[in-house]
Amino acid sequence: MDQNQVYDSKTVSILLVSASLVLLANGIYTIMTFSIQYGIGIGAALQSLQTNTTVVSALQFVAGNYATLLYQTLLESFLLTAIGVAMFAIALAMLVHGSNRFESYIRRYMPIHGAMALMYIVVLFIIHATYSFTPFSSNLFATYVALAICILLDIYMEYRMHAIALGRMGIRGININPATPYANLMKLRDSLFGSLSGDVRIVDKHFNSAAVANLYRLLPEGASGINSVSIITSQEMLNSGFEWDCRDLMQELKSRGMSLEVRIMNSVEATEQHERFIFDDNNAYKIPPMNIINKKSEHIVKMSIVDARRRFGQLVNNSVRLDNYAIKHQRDGTTEK
Repeated sequence: MDQNQVYDSKTVSILLVSASLVLLANGIYTIMTFSIQYGIGIGAALQSLQTNTTVVSALQFVAGNYATLLYQTLLESFLLTAIGVAMFAIALAMLVHGSNRFESYIRRYMPIHGAMALMYIVVLFIIHATYSFTPFSSNLFATYVALAICILLDIYMEYRMHAIALGRMGIRGININPATPYANLMKLRDSLFGSLSGDVRIVDKHFNSAAVANLYRLLPEGASGINSVSIITSQEMLNSGFEWDCRDLMQELKSRGMSLEVRIMNSVEATEQHERFIFDDNNAYKIPPMNIINKKSEHIVKMSIVDARRRFGQLVNNSVRLDNYAIKHQRDGTTEK
């Protein structure tokens, strides 16, 4: 993944951190202001009771019937500050991870940051509606600007991620032309496999030694953002060389900073599993068999990542790791190859 596509500079994250810090500071300042007023009002009320005098007019507002309301507003200020802390922490995480799986963090945390910004607006409105901000109204301008920056940046980054996703796969997906197998490999490597990140999972019951070779060609070299590759295939694809090919690929990927796991689905699920798909932390795609992925006329399109995760989890629960497969069948007394 080209980081320049996702994050041209740190300007966005720095702005988000700065704006979130302003909101956090506003929450703390609000607590301080209302605490002082509440303390002064309660102190004046107690003093007037002890001395049997009337509270001076300047303190009647905070010492009278508004004291309870002021206390509630103080509690709301603590909530406002907690939201500010959460927004600042998320923005800081975005900045720190700006060069490492930044897109994954955007998809995961940007919606949360946006939701927190909306909650901040709601709580701030409640405080406005219940108590006068006159004592520090001059400080609210920076808060309003910071809220506007947060909302606009959250919307912008969501739009940016959506545009990048469409740019990668295109609105209609990827067409494979069987007449150009080598060009197809380059197209698949740049448009599909180059967009994967995090933990990549493949379900293909026809995944064999030829698929191992194609996978090696398709995975991007260098720092691709992929941490691991997990493959589920069927025992019918196993032959004398498949395990060795997987071990060789495992060593090759290890040098790139990736781990490889191959699992064998049971015979019942292999009969039922016709769909082949690949997915990472963010997206899932239907694919042709990996052993002929660049030669079969096919239209690669997106699928529901929820369905992909659910089906992969079912297959994993009923599968056996390739390195344990022979041991399992020796123990069971079977001779499946």
